[in-house]
Parts: sequence; structure tokens; C-alpha cells
Amino acid sequence: MQDERATTPVVIGTAGHVDHGKTTLVKALTGVDTDRLKEEKRRGISIDLGFAEFRLPDGRSAAIIDVPGHERFIHNMVAGVHGIDLVLLVVAADEGVMPQTTEHLDILQLLGIRRGLVALTKVDLVRDEEWLQLVEEDVRAALAGSFLAGAPIVRVSAVTGEGLDRLVQAIVDLLPSLPARQLDGLPRLPIDRVFTVAGFGTVVTGTLVAGTLERDQRLVVEPGGLEVRVRHLQVHGREVGRAVAGQRVAANLAGVDHRELHRGQVLLPPGTLRAERLLTCRVRWLPGAGKPLRHDQRLRLHTGASEVIGRVTLLDPGDEIAPGGTGWVLFRAEQPVVAAPGDRFVLRTYSPMHTAGGGVVADTGRRWRRRDAAAIPLLEAFLAADPAEAVLARLQLDGGVVELGDLVRQTGRSPLQLAPVLERLAREGRVRPAGEGAWIAAGAFDRLLRRAREALAAFHRDHPVQPGMPREELRQVVLPGGDTRRFNALLGEWVAAGQVEARGEWVCLPGWRPQADRAVAEKLERMARVYESAGLAPPADPGAAAEAAGVPREEAVHLLSLLEQEGALVRVAEDLWFARSAVAEALARLRGLEAAAGPFTVAQARDALGTTRRYVVPLLEYFDRQRWTRREGDLRRVLAGAGSDAGPPRPARR
Repeated sequence: MQDERATTPVVIGTAGHVDHGKTTLVKALTGVDTDRLKEEKRRGISIDLGFAEFRLPDGRSAAIIDVPGHERFIHNMVAGVHGIDLVLLVVAADEGVMPQTTEHLDILQLLGIRRGLVALTKVDLVRDEEWLQLVEEDVRAALAGSFLAGAPIVRVSAVTGEGLDRLVQAIVDLLPSLPARQLDGLPRLPIDRVFTVAGFGTVVTGTLVAGTLERDQRLVVEPGGLEVRVRHLQVHGREVGRAVAGQRVAANLAGVDHRELHRGQVLLPPGTLRAERLLTCRVRWLPGAGKPLRHDQRLRLHTGASEVIGRVTLLDPGDEIAPGGTGWVLFRAEQPVVAAPGDRFVLRTYSPMHTAGGGVVADTGRRWRRRDAAAIPLLEAFLAADPAEAVLARLQLDGGVVELGDLVRQTGRSPLQLAPVLERLAREGRVRPAGEGAWIAAGAFDRLLRRAREALAAFHRDHPVQPGMPREELRQVVLPGGDTRRFNALLGEWVAAGQVEARGEWVCLPGWRPQADRAVAEKLERMARVYESAGLAPPADPGAAAEAAGVPREEAVHLLSLLEQEGALVRVAEDLWFARSAVAEALARLRGLEAAAGPFTVAQARDALGTTRRYVVPLLEYFDRQRWTRREGDLRRVLAGAGSDAGPPRPARR
């Protein structure tokens, strides 16, 4: 992986005012005219994104994304620069810094771009050295306080070729400082172009911002949930079997029509990120925004290659964020959008449109309450530089068992990235495993365990003759509305730690044994005598048994369960019990019947047992389930060794 990181291609994005020579400069560097639309040719300006391969002197391949500079096409510009490694800010020597120069610079900073340089173009039109120095000073002043403060300014002419070598070398000099791409990250390809190719079908392109894509990989397109398969992959027109983060990728997709796709959708593995309408974000409102950001204001949000319209709920105290200020907002999008914690975005006013702010996504899909004092520290933790703190905050917020797949969706990190983080937290005692592929914060683990032990203690006190608390009843106390599978995983950890005992469907405190008092013991004896006396014609249901024994009907099932636990009774159907001695007697008679007459029918079994079909059928079905008998059409046989695993008949209570 380290070798791959060292050779990961670079994505360079242009930026700058309209007609300052971005497209001409790209053509001079690459030989590619990125203006591909007829309208662009006719008007002489870039309207949409353009792409070109750029071969560096060492043979390394870079991609250049050429963006439009006109203010009407800012949305296209933002879609193109979201995944770049460094920016080539273009300023014309004959005009200097212009409105879109400044707006593009604001956008680059809001999107977290941290590397770049300035190309001072059209120097062939300006031969006045003093003027060039004034323009450079103007550029320096505009860049002051930005990530480009101190960046190289290279004078170039795309017409004469002057300075192109110096510009290329300046780019090469920046490469070692670029951060490594996340090859182990969650694969995401924001789609910025969709088209068809004869003989191949639907093709999408984009900058792979993290992870890897492979030929024949199955993915989904969100929003939409469309399932697709990668039929072919290309990087700069060359077929590849695998594309890595940092490459411009063209993916030929099977299983989808191009008319179902559009710019702004995202190609990603199934079961990971979802398109959501709620994005909780930390916002920076630009000093030049003019007016404050107000509660419920309608805005345009740009993230990845997407643009959505929505309104903001201010989460901090107050009803506005002043120009130059920061704060927390819940963005309520009118259409679902794919974003992950840590993703950068740009905010533009709805009308008239201008860039007013931006920020970083902290959470998706959750509706945070306005002025909730507890929310802000959690949201800050979600964006912590240490991924362990961010993951721990997620587990603490959930307060229960969280599966790895949910953590992937909540954090935007891949299972490969999460595994060492969770292992570290477990070593530090801050999280606990809760079954395979599931985790829980240590505090939540202890809190739920206390709740479970308190519930069990109370249950034992109120039901001293019960062998334990029904598992499902305990789940409703510990995780009301929670997933049974998650509860069982948590219960398994408690059992392994010796904190509780699980006996089938019963859960109890360690060492608990039923504590029957004299009154309960007398009721149990009366119920047992009823079934012993009834033999092979027992009470038809618990109510009938209670009436015959003279005990309250509401206690019948509980008493029968205790007798079953003791082994005095055998439950053969939902509401039907037999004395254990009666079951043993029935099996013995059937064995004698088969020895005398061979395989037998239900009617023959009924006559041999001297009872009715009402009891014989469920009894025979019970024997079948125990594999003491085997049904062969309308006949049955008693199997060798039948009843040996049932233990000797228990004596009746006296």
C-alpha cells in the first residue's frame, strides 16, 4: 500500500476569473482543448468542466480539471474542484485580481484545499515590468491570510510558451507536500459526467476521493439506490482492472440506463452511506457575505459534485450568524444528498446567487434540536482529529450495541479504517465487544448491565419460585424497542463475564435457585397430583388444571412451568402437559404394540393407550420431534433407544 500511495496520481484543478486563460493554459500544458461543447466553442468561454491528462517530467500521470470562470457557472466550478489535490489559480497579467478570482479563492478555502500556486498568464500582452510587479503585489494582497499566502507566482504565456517550464517545475516541487490519499477508505466516486458510448452503454466519470474500485465490483448509485456492476474501468482512456483514490475514473456501468443518472449522484459500496435530507454542519459565514446567516434562511449547498437547496436551523443560541462568524446549523435539504462526516461544502445564497459561506459536515440523517446545549460538544467530538474520539462519541450517543456497518455509515470510515480504532479503544477499556461485529461504549455496557441486574434482582424478589426472568421480558427492560439479536449479543458478553446466567429462555443472577415457600409448594403438589391421576387424559389446558387443583387460574401457567423445570411434567404442545410417568407409560405401550403388530396407525395407538385422539395426536407429534418415533406415511415405528435420553420417570409429589 505504501508503494501505491507514492505513485497515486495527482488531480490539479484550475480556478480564476472568466477569460483569464485557464483553458488556453491547460492546452499549452497538455495539448488538450478541454472546451468540448459547441456552445463553449461559439462563445469562447468555458461553461462546463473539462478534463485532460497531464504528464509530469518524471512520467507520473496527473489529471487537470479545467473549471469555468464565469459567475453564472460557479455551480460547475464547485463540482469540479471538490476532489483536487492542488489548485492552479490563474490571474491574467493585463487585468489582475477580479471578482471571480476572489470568489474562487473563497470556495477553495471553504472546501479545505491546502496546496497550490498562481499562474500569472498573458504576460506576452504586458511588457511593462512595473505593471507586472504591481499585479503581483495585488495578487499577494488578495492571497494574504489564505492557504495560498506565500505560494509561488509564476509568470507564463500560453501563446509564446514563456514560463511554462518554470510552472511545471513549481507543480513538481509541491508534490511531496500533498497529503496521501485514503486507499483504505470507503470508496466514493461523485459523478460529474454521464454519457453513453456505442457498444458499451452507460459511462460515468468522477474523481475517486477515497478507496479503490475494481472491474466487476457491485455498487449502488445514491440517491436512488440503483444497483450496478462495473463492467469496465478507464483512467485517462486506458483500461484498468483497478482504480485508486486520486485518479480521474471513467466507469462503464451495467444494470442502469444513462437517463437514470445525473451529476451529483455518488457511486459507492452497498450498505454504506445513504442519501439523507438532514446534514448537521459547522458553518463559517464569510466576512464578505454582506448579511448575517439567519434562522430558516434558504440556501444552496454544494458538496462533492452535487447541489441541493434547503433551509438552515441554527443550533447555537441566537437567531443569526454574523459575517465572519462561525456556528452550528442543521441543513434541511429539499432533496436527499450523499455526504459523510468530514465532507466539506459551500453555501451560496438562493437568489441572487453568490458564495456566502461553507463548512464541514459532522452528522447526517439525525434531527438535532435547536439550542440543545448537549448537542454541540458531541458534534465537536464527531469532528475530532483523533478518529478514536469521533468513534467513541458515536457509541456514547447511541447508548447501546452498535454494529460495524452502522459505524461505517455514521462515520464515513471503511471497516479497514475502523478496525484498528476499535481495537485501540478496546485495549484502553473505553469500548467493549458486543458479539461478532458489534460494539458498545464501556459506560453504556456498565449502565445496561446495572439495569439488567437490578431488573433480575427485583424479579427474583417478586417471583421467588421462578427459575429466572424470561429473556424477552428482560430485553424489554434493558433495551426497550431494541433489536433482539443485539440484546442476545450483549447478554452473551454478560454471561461470559459471569455477571448473569442464561438457562434457555430464562435469565437469572449467578447462583439463583427458585425459593418456593410452603404455600407455593402445596399448590405445586396439588397440580402434580392432578396430572399424575389423569394419566393419559390430562387437563385440556392450564385453566382446567387450575380448577381441578383448586389454585388461582392466573397462577396456572407459572406453576406448570415450575413443574416442567423440575421434570415432573412434560409439555407436549402449547397448552398441554403430561405427567412424566404417563409419557414413559405411553412410550412403553407403543413399543409393546409395535412388537405385537408392527408399525401402527394413530387409531391403533389410541386403542393401545386407552385415550382419545385429542391426546394421542399431540403426544405422537411430540415423540416424532424427540425422534423416539418415526412416521412412515400413515404408520409409525418406535425407534431403537427411544426414551433413553429422557431420564427415569420422576416420582409423583406426595
